[in-house]
Amino acid sequence: MSDQFIKTITKNKNFRAYALNGTNLVREAALTHETSRIAAVVLGRGLLATALTAQSVLKGEERMSIQINGRGPIGNVVVEGDAKGSVRGYVTNPQLETVLDDKGQLDVSQAVGTNGFLQITKFAPYANPYIGQSQLISGEIGDDFTYYLAQSEQIPSVVGVSVYMNADDTVEVAGGFLVQALPDATDEAIDELEVALKNMKPLSQMLVDGYTPLEILETIFGKDEVDILQVAGVGLAAEPSKAAYRKMLTTLPATEVQAMIDEDNGAEVVGKFSGKRYFFTADELRDVILEINANNAE
Repeated sequence: MSDQFIKTITKNKNFRAYALNGTNLVREAALTHETSRIAAVVLGRGLLATALTAQSVLKGEERMSIQINGRGPIGNVVVEGDAKGSVRGYVTNPQLETVLDDKGQLDVSQAVGTNGFLQITKFAPYANPYIGQSQLISGEIGDDFTYYLAQSEQIPSVVGVSVYMNADDTVEVAGGFLVQALPDATDEAIDELEVALKNMKPLSQMLVDGYTPLEILETIFGKDEVDILQVAGVGLAAEPSKAAYRKMLTTLPATEVQAMIDEDNGAEVVGKFSGKRYFFTADELRDVILEINANNAE
């Protein structure tokens, strides 16, 4: 079941605003990767921020890949997303032990680290990839996407993402919002937005209280102050099938595939984004080698 995403514009045409409830996709990702409590929050925030950003900067068949490396104990945070609402991701250390701040709360910043960069690579059909990068400013992920959009995309934005965990380390709720200033936004309008964001109820509390994506945005701009442009689903990208992985194997040199037979009498492929495992027997690999040789002979 996909989660709900909405795209809106304020009635005064000052801002575009996006919001989503991503509880199901974050919960599924956490279960798939068997994440610890802190890793579920980090991965979840990365998935949510990427889903929001993808909807705001991509169109058509475009897609994007983000990588956060703050040199913290969580390792790399890698997420892919497209303009159609599909995302998938992983963290290098999904079983990282809980990291707490001096108030006893999960310390996402310490887990991610701040001595590094957020890099976003955008892919478009028939075009060279575009790579943008900005320094991490907090390691909290939402703030770092906010800074990236302002610095690399030249779009004044605010990104807020939250993952709220149950006592048993499962995901209770997850969601987020993204607000972008349009060219006609006045300084006064931007100042009012900053005040509204400062005074609003914490995002995590709104999610726990059952706020819909629209209600989150109405908390920021006021009831009936936004026009909905689109309502769509978002969810985890489908896992490649065994047949798709076999096709990837046919792009390797035949000698490499033969080495898999000689050394391991087969091969196991593990999807980084899903953790799913597919085993290819020696006979299956021999068929792959036959196909590689036939392709090379053409």
